[in-house]
Amino acid sequence: MINKVIFIFALIILQNFFLINSVSSAQKYIEVDKIIAIVETQTITNSELNEKNKKIREALSQKGESVPSDKKITKLSLDQLITEKLVAEYGLMQGISISEEQLNNVMNNIAKNNNFSNEELIKEIEKDGSSYSGFRDDIRMQLLFDQVKKRIISVSIKISEFEIDNFIELQKERAPTKFNYSHIFIENIKNDRDDVYDVDETKNKLKKVINQLKEKNFDEVAIDYSDGQMASQGGLIGSKTINEIPDIFIESLESMNIGEISDPIKSPAGFHLIKLNRIEEFEIETIVVRQSKVKQILLKKNQIVSEDDINKKLMNIRNMIIEGMSFSEAAEKYSEDSSAANKGDLGWLNPGDTIPEFEKEMDDLELNEISEPFKTALGWHLIKVSDRREKDMSSESLRQKVKESLLKQKTDIRFNDWVKTLREGAYVEIWLYEN
Repeated sequence: MINKVIFIFALIILQNFFLINSVSSAQKYIEVDKIIAIVETQTITNSELNEKNKKIREALSQKGESVPSDKKITKLSLDQLITEKLVAEYGLMQGISISEEQLNNVMNNIAKNNNFSNEELIKEIEKDGSSYSGFRDDIRMQLLFDQVKKRIISVSIKISEFEIDNFIELQKERAPTKFNYSHIFIENIKNDRDDVYDVDETKNKLKKVINQLKEKNFDEVAIDYSDGQMASQGGLIGSKTINEIPDIFIESLESMNIGEISDPIKSPAGFHLIKLNRIEEFEIETIVVRQSKVKQILLKKNQIVSEDDINKKLMNIRNMIIEGMSFSEAAEKYSEDSSAANKGDLGWLNPGDTIPEFEKEMDDLELNEISEPFKTALGWHLIKVSDRREKDMSSESLRQKVKESLLKQKTDIRFNDWVKTLREGAYVEIWLYEN
């Protein structure tokens, strides 16, 4: 639901100083619009400060943290507003901005991910008194911060293969081996006459259970005969680390094969039989993708040649290929893309490597079929798929995710230092405490 989305962006207030919003009050017009600080060429108003105070309190409350005093909240809010103004000013000077199209795409994705139409999203945001335009401003500020981080900070950070390897090894240590097993317990049977254990009777029951296991599934036998607490669930104990498993079971579990049932394990209370269902170790998520080996001829749009003429030229090139010219020769001769130097070869492409229009045309082609001319934001294309394969990208995907995680960590640390330097050299005048 949208509450989840709002919560996520409430957290961003505390982590990245992203959110900014303003409100007005007709009844207290002069007080609300009072300027309380100047940051370079921008101002901070009392209304902005009040709104920021409110959002920070909500963010802390939703995280389950104690809310500081009003004085501390106000200082935190003012610091964040100053940071936002400085970053916005810097972005403006560097030509970094968020277009309406970019913002609309993000808003559409938020609505889609929460199973809302755009109209429903607006209603959900506004039903608790929040402003949709304010929510858009919040997202715009977040996107601006992301762009500044990417262009100013991330671009100079290198993540080595050694760092990636170390991170993965650390994750393995944090995800210790777990044994998923089931258990049947045969409790010592007491003699009704003198309340002592009947060894023979207990062993007879154990023998019967072992025989049943030769004919039935472990969980069925557990339900029928086990005296353990998990008997009704087929004896399933679930996944446990070594530290969570009774000592008397460890040696057996470590020596068993998956699906194997142990010999009877004797304890003071009776006999135990365990079945090893599976071993859970640090696992890489299995990701198999369909790759396509593609060649292309690209003619770029320009102000001199009409798109209709470009389309006709591509049709003529396509006819020449059909009549005998090799696609490679045509790409080398006519393509205006950098791949022309490689005879149009784009190599093996994964899903998501290209823009959606290109990918759709690529996926619809048969092997060695020449596409019709089609248009994308890059220009007009002819493409040919010469081969397809299924490739396991599990390891590559894991390493890429780790790289992105490490990059984000380093970026955030350097960004905080960068913001401090930015503020030290900026003109900031605060009037809040003077009034």
